[in-house]
Amino acid sequence: MQVKQLSSKTNIQQQAQTGFTLIELMIVIAIVGVLAMFAIPQYRDYLIRTKVVEGLNLAAPAKLAVSEMIATTGSTAIDPSKTGYVFTASADIKNVKNIEIANNGVVTITYAEIGGDANGKTLKMVPTTTASATIWACRAAASAGGAPENAGTLPAKYAPENCR
Repeated sequence: MQVKQLSSKTNIQQQAQTGFTLIELMIVIAIVGVLAMFAIPQYRDYLIRTKVVEGLNLAAPAKLAVSEMIATTGSTAIDPSKTGYVFTASADIKNVKNIEIANNGVVTITYAEIGGDANGKTLKMVPTTTASATIWACRAAASAGGAPENAGTLPAKYAPENCR
């Protein structure tokens, strides 16, 4: 008879130990909350950076037009109307408002509503000539110190690494 009582006690103890306690669940929820607190802003910045890169890709024809004019004239002082480049907005282009070429060959990318404090900001591509090539420098707003010449207004945290 005693043996039967012991086995029913161990059965009851085993059944009581299944599942999670309330405190364990609260700890897990707190950990997930802390991780989300850091992950969501980083993901938002990542999405904005991908939209910025799309603008850089769309600016490739403008850079090519400027490079050809520089090769033809031998100077960065160009007439933008003679490059033959015209930015045409379409329904497929949602992140870039405009791409234009200045008299000094600087290509300015103006972004549309891409999120955060990057809405309507600009990123500039500045040409520098050497004896054999045109080198492009990407310029965003200065992150620290003085702003470089021909700097854009896009916050540096959204710009690609070589534009900061």
